[in-house]
Amino acid sequence: MKFKTIFFLFNGIILFSFLFIALMPLFVLGGEYTRIFWEENWFLALIFIVFISVLDGYFIINWKMFSLLEREDWPGLTAYLENEVYEKNKLNSRNIKMMVNTSLTISNLDKISRLEKEVSEKKPAMLSQHGILLGIPFLLNQNRDEGKAFYERCIDGGSKKDLPWLQWCSAFLLLSGQELDEARPLLTDLSASAGEPILKLLSIYLLSTITPEEDEVLKSSRSSFLETYPDRKSLEKHVARSKANNVVVLLLSSILDDSQNWIYA
Repeated sequence: MKFKTIFFLFNGIILFSFLFIALMPLFVLGGEYTRIFWEENWFLALIFIVFISVLDGYFIINWKMFSLLEREDWPGLTAYLENEVYEKNKLNSRNIKMMVNTSLTISNLDKISRLEKEVSEKKPAMLSQHGILLGIPFLLNQNRDEGKAFYERCIDGGSKKDLPWLQWCSAFLLLSGQELDEARPLLTDLSASAGEPILKLLSIYLLSTITPEEDEVLKSSRSSFLETYPDRKSLEKHVARSKANNVVVLLLSSILDDSQNWIYA
């Protein structure tokens, strides 16, 4: 359904609902009671006006963005977001997420790298919050030195929710640089403590590439995982959810496939 159609249909439904409620006393109890009712409850009309004004204001302010999304005009949306971020200094969570996703759609990692530098310089407090997304160029290009420093900063300020994935990304980058001694403790900890099943699986798998099969931590982590998820079918919904909610899992889906092949071999 077209964005404009949704906008006007929504307004029509809200307006009809309000008029129905406003005029119902008139039809049921007559004009005098209606006058008394609205004299005592005038604030309801004010609440409605404020509500619809705020909602419509949001849509109108972002009309161009929604129109570009509707047309799937990714270069146009990228240009719009760059203007919002770099010219108008609107460096907020929504623009960061949209900028990263749009840059991935047009396969331009340089735009994400530029955004990461902008966040680092102007909003360093937001770096950890969006470190998983902003670190994607380091994972895919394997720029190890800069990537290592980036993840160290993010991990230092990472929230409880994002910290495990930031640690995994850091370990992945360390492995790509053959820095096994630094990667191993991160993966060992995640293999034992990660709550998210896909993160746990990926951690166990990466640990298996640098640890002997008879290692007790590896054996215990793998055994525990298989007790909870004995076959691929039991893991399907978690795979789908992770790919939908975490773009890193989607981008590194080949590693996820390898990890499933390994653990269910």
